[in-house]
Amino acid sequence: MSDKSLPKPVLPRDPRADVNHAGVDRVGVGHTNIGPDQSQMPPSARVQAPIKSPTPGSAKPVQSVKPAQPAQLAQKPLTAGPPPATGPSLTVGPPPGADIIPPSLPGDFSGKSPQPHPLQPPQPPQPPPGVIPQPPPGAIPQPPPGTTLQPPTQAQGERKQNSFLAESPNVGHETNEKMKPAFANVKASPFKYLPYLIGGLVLIGIVGFVINKVLGNKTNSIAPAAPEQQPAAKKSVPAEQTSLTYWGLWEPDNTVTAVLEKFEAINPGVKVNYVMQSHKDYRERLQTAVSSGNGPDVFRYHASWAPMFKEELSPMPQSIMTAAEYQQTFYQVAAKQLNVNGQIVGVPLMYEGLGLYYNKEMLTAANSEPPSTWAELKTLATKLTVRSGDEVKRGGMAIGNASNVEHFADILVLLMLQNGADPKDPTSKEAQDALAFYTNFFKEDKVWSDKLPSSTVAFARGDVAMMLAPSWRAHEVKTINPELDFGIVSVPRLGDDRLAWASFWAEGVSSKSKNKDKAWALLKFLSSKEIQQELYSNQSQVRSFGEIYSRTDLADALAGNELVAPFLQDAPYATGWYLSSYTHDNGINDLLIKYYEDAINAILGGKPVLEALETVGQGTGQILRQYGVE
Repeated sequence: MSDKSLPKPVLPRDPRADVNHAGVDRVGVGHTNIGPDQSQMPPSARVQAPIKSPTPGSAKPVQSVKPAQPAQLAQKPLTAGPPPATGPSLTVGPPPGADIIPPSLPGDFSGKSPQPHPLQPPQPPQPPPGVIPQPPPGAIPQPPPGTTLQPPTQAQGERKQNSFLAESPNVGHETNEKMKPAFANVKASPFKYLPYLIGGLVLIGIVGFVINKVLGNKTNSIAPAAPEQQPAAKKSVPAEQTSLTYWGLWEPDNTVTAVLEKFEAINPGVKVNYVMQSHKDYRERLQTAVSSGNGPDVFRYHASWAPMFKEELSPMPQSIMTAAEYQQTFYQVAAKQLNVNGQIVGVPLMYEGLGLYYNKEMLTAANSEPPSTWAELKTLATKLTVRSGDEVKRGGMAIGNASNVEHFADILVLLMLQNGADPKDPTSKEAQDALAFYTNFFKEDKVWSDKLPSSTVAFARGDVAMMLAPSWRAHEVKTINPELDFGIVSVPRLGDDRLAWASFWAEGVSSKSKNKDKAWALLKFLSSKEIQQELYSNQSQVRSFGEIYSRTDLADALAGNELVAPFLQDAPYATGWYLSSYTHDNGINDLLIKYYEDAINAILGGKPVLEALETVGQGTGQILRQYGVE
C-alpha cells in the first residue's frame, strides 16, 4: 500500500498563519518537533502522519519521530461546523472502516507493512496537572472572537500539513511564538533535559566524594593507627564489669601480674586487682575489713588461722573441686588444716615447713654427714661446737632457748608431735619430755649461746654449723652471705615413724564477697599445674627460687633443687598446729608462742618443767576456747 493511497489528515488552519513575512514558510529545515508519547493516546488517535513528496523548490520538511498529539481542552469540545465553500475540505481522521497504520518505531527497517489494528472508540486522556487541555483529535478549534476564517490556499495547506514539525528558530521565531495559539504548543521531549540531569548527578557525586574525603580525613586524625599498626582486636567485654580484689602477702606485683592477666583473658569482663599487703597487723586489718563487708574478695591467710576466720571464710563449692579431688591434689596437711566444720575453706598455692640447714665446709672438716635422727643431731652438734672456756664461740646447733632461736616454737612443737604429745595438753608426760629435751641443748649440752646473733644471721655468718628453719630463710642467708656453701636436709626423726612440720599460707574467699563464683574460679585457676609452674618461674626471677609447689604432682619437678627438695620430701608426712612462727597474727599463734617462750625462759632459769608447763596448760585452754578450737 503506497503513501498516496492513505487519506491525509489535515490539521486545523492557524488563523494567524497569514501574519508572517511575505509568505515565508515557518517550518525550518532540520528542526524536529517531538510530540507526547503515543502509548498514552487512545488507539483512534495513533495516526501516522503521511509523508508528502516535496514540491520542487520548496524546503524539505523534517518528519518527527512521533507525531504531535493535540492537547485536549479542559472545556467541552466545540462541534465543528461545515467547512467553507472554497478551498479543500477539512478531513478529521480516517473515514469509517479505513485501516489505521500505527507509526513505525525508529530503526524499524524490516520493510514490512505494519499490521492493522482494530479501531476502538476514542477515550480522550486526562491531561496531567498544570497542562492546558487541548481539543481531542477530530475537533475543530474555535477561532478567537472577531477573527474571520479564510479558506486555506494550496501553499498554506501544504505548510499546515506538516504543522506538527517544530518551528524554525531562524525564521520569525519570536513573532511565530507570540502568534501561535495555545493548542498548537507541543510539549517538549523530556529527553532534551537528560544531559542536564546526568550532569547534575555527576556533579552531586563529585561533591559528595570530596566531602566524604575531607570528613574522612578529619575522622582518621583521631582514629587508631593504620591496620598494620593497630593491636589485635580485643575480646568483647560484657556490659557489666566484675572486679575482684585480691590481698596478697610476700609476693610483689610483677610475680603475679602475668598470670592474673591470663585469667582475665579467659574470663572476659573480670578484672583482678592484686594488692600486696604488709605483714604488720595484717590479720587484724584483714579480719576487720572482711567482717565489715569492705574487704577483699580473695585473700591470703595462714593455714592455722582457719578457726579465727571461720565466719569470714566462704566454703569451697563442689563445682570447683570435690573433697576427694582436693585430697589427691594437695598434701594431707592442707585438707586437715583448711577445714572448718567439715568444709574446705582455702586453696594452698604454696607449701612451707622446716628443714635442717648445715654448713658444708664445717661438716666436711668434721668428716660428718648431715644427721637424719635427733640422736645423730645431738652428737654432731656437740662435735661441731667451738668453745673458749664456758663461752661458745661457734655453735654446733641453734637450739635450746627462745631468745635468739627464731623458729623455736616450730622446733618445739615438732618434738612434741614426734614424741606423741598432744599440743592441747602441754602438761602430759610426752610434752614434758619434749620440752626438757629441747632446753637441754642449751642448758646441759651448751651447743648454743644467747650471746650469738639470731639463728639465721649466725648461720649466714658462720657462727653456727646447723639450724632448723623454713625454706624462705635461704633467701636471707644468700643475701647476707652469697658465698656461703650450705645445704638443707629433711628434719631429723625421733623414732622410726616419720613426721614433719608444716607452716604454710593459703588463699580464701570472703564470705561477704558478691562475686564468690568468680573468686573461686580464680583460685582454681591459680592452683592449676601450669599456673603454679609459671608462678614459680616468675618468683625465681626475683630470688633464688619460688614458693614451693603445693600440688603433689609437681614434687618431682623440684627434685633436683637441693634447697627445695628436702621440704617436699617431708611434705607428705607433715602436720601443723597453732605454734607457727612469724605469722604476725597477734592471735592464736603468737599468744600460744608467748606462753611457751615464758615456759622455756622459766626452765632455763631453774624452774621445773612440769611447773612451767602448768601455766602453759592454763593459757592454752583459754586461747583455744577463745578462738573456738575444740
